[in-house]
Amino acid sequence: QPIVSLPQRKRRFYECCSRIRASDGTMILPEQYIDIAEQNDLITAIDNMLLFRCVQLLRKTQRHNYATAFFCNVSPKSTADRSFFPEFIQYLESCPDLAPCLVLELTQREINGLTDEVAGELRRLANAGYRFSMDQVTDLDFNLDALARQGVQFVKIDGAKLLRTAEERMALGGVRVLKQTMDEAGIDLIAEKIETEQMLVELLEYSIDFGQGYLFGEPRLSKDPPPAFVEDMQVSA
Repeated sequence: QPIVSLPQRKRRFYECCSRIRASDGTMILPEQYIDIAEQNDLITAIDNMLLFRCVQLLRKTQRHNYATAFFCNVSPKSTADRSFFPEFIQYLESCPDLAPCLVLELTQREINGLTDEVAGELRRLANAGYRFSMDQVTDLDFNLDALARQGVQFVKIDGAKLLRTAEERMALGGVRVLKQTMDEAGIDLIAEKIETEQMLVELLEYSIDFGQGYLFGEPRLSKDPPPAFVEDMQVSA
């Protein structure tokens, strides 16, 4: 799914979303398979395949000289998998050319609860030039300087939550203050789940950096980039 710069709506990044394809070609969404996958201890396998699929996509775009970045979710089950995650860290460290093109995404809850071991592994990636994004934000009172030190360069917040915050904290500046402090920390704000022009118009008042949602494009099946993909990719990550 594309992530666009605002207000230009220029496609800058893509988020990789996991889908399972049935034998008849039907797409099975996470909300349909997550419970079953958890019951059968398959979540880690699905997450691991998504991470390596992101790397495959990056290799394809690099062969075509495209410049973009893919956001890929890293779940707590993946970071807790000691037979997988340390080796994955080593692999990424050995591929510094991927660093500008891959953004690893962790939830706010996961970042707040990182073990010392996992935090150290992520610091190694940050030192190697890899960037992180924080999503599923429920508490807006986060320490931006601490996030920046951890290598977080993007924070995703639901567009509707941002607008509610603007109403609830009007006397304190609300979203404008949040955006200013994020700018000072060198962290870009991505408003996600933008589905209507009206929501976008209201969000643009706060100089949001990037937007994501069905208004700009729905997730599409990954494949070798078609010719029409070239123009979108002529952009620096």
